[in-house]
Amino acid sequence: MNSILNPNKYGPGIKGIIRQGMHEIPLIMLGAPFAIFGSGLILWQTYKYHKNDGVNRKYKLKYTLYRPDDPRVKFIRD
Repeated sequence: MNSILNPNKYGPGIKGIIRQGMHEIPLIMLGAPFAIFGSGLILWQTYKYHKNDGVNRKYKLKYTLYRPDDPRVKFIRD
């Protein structure tokens, strides 16, 4: 019986463990790097989101002045 503790069939060390994993659970072994990479991207985007103030950013970077008699003034909210 071959297991992780008896690496006769796949070889010793981490290389043998990877070979055994590829033989026994190939979908998990191939999907794990994608999951790790995706988690890293999520963490990086979350960091960037919070670093750039998230949803608490300015609506406009330039101010617009309106005359008091302009008809658009009645649509402006405080």
